[in-house]
Amino acid sequence: MDIEELKSRLETNGLGHCFDKLKLHVRNSIRLHLNATDENCMAVGRTKIGGRPDLPKDIPWVTETNIKVSREKKFFFFYSKKKETITKPLSFIAQINLSEVSPFDQDGLLPQTGILYFFYTSDQDAWGYSHKDKNRFKIIYWDGDFSELRRIDFPKDLPVYSRFNPCSVDVKSEISLPSHEHEIYNSLSDVDKGIFWEKIKGDDELINKLLGYSDNIQDEMEIDCEHLYNWPGNNIVNYNAKKAAIFRSEAAKWRLLLQIDSDETSEMMWGDCGRLYFWVKKEAMLNKQFDKTWFFLQCY
Repeated sequence: MDIEELKSRLETNGLGHCFDKLKLHVRNSIRLHLNATDENCMAVGRTKIGGRPDLPKDIPWVTETNIKVSREKKFFFFYSKKKETITKPLSFIAQINLSEVSPFDQDGLLPQTGILYFFYTSDQDAWGYSHKDKNRFKIIYWDGDFSELRRIDFPKDLPVYSRFNPCSVDVKSEISLPSHEHEIYNSLSDVDKGIFWEKIKGDDELINKLLGYSDNIQDEMEIDCEHLYNWPGNNIVNYNAKKAAIFRSEAAKWRLLLQIDSDETSEMMWGDCGRLYFWVKKEAMLNKQFDKTWFFLQCY
């Protein structure tokens, strides 16, 4: 949907009077429509969801490292702690060829060249609401000679359910509207809101995209991004109202980078028909600092 289509749909459904309010909050996004593909027919370095990554020689398959602590009984009631380092491969989620998608980036937020790689824990049990999850996802920005790229095989210890179907991507510029928690909807009457969510912005379709607003299944995530990234703690419930005010002042700087839906085409299922969301601050994105990111998983 573009801005003219939004205006037309609002007018058709008797909500033309809402257009001026809503257009002030519109953001541009890049929609990604997935197509099941024979990976052998895809050129190395193309944008893809799932399948195997095309990595340069100096970047190995990304892993997560965790410390497992167990107790061993020594004598009667005496125990000793045993620490074991466990390294596991992350699941490959997507690679975005930025030269392919940048023509659809209406605001010029993304780099025009290079590749963004997205990885997430193969256990699929990290939700992003604990600072400990920082080891369980990875975004890599690489901008080099494409002749260095090679398609690498799945690690032998990567579970089969974490090896996703390769999908090519059709790319399209779209506008994006805020999710249901946004304050703009408080200015609409109950009747107008009912029509809007039923006729204009339903949340029941598959939405894979770059940029724009996140299509939230649960609550907004920006304030939690600020908390988890900059204020280490055990989990998201540890901050109080005073701290929340501090986080909120910075939360508006966070931007959705990539949203990946549960999708039969890629055979990705996040929780109960959920979505993965990868986030970065606008300034970091413009400076190509894609190590300064966070993620969440939300589901129904």
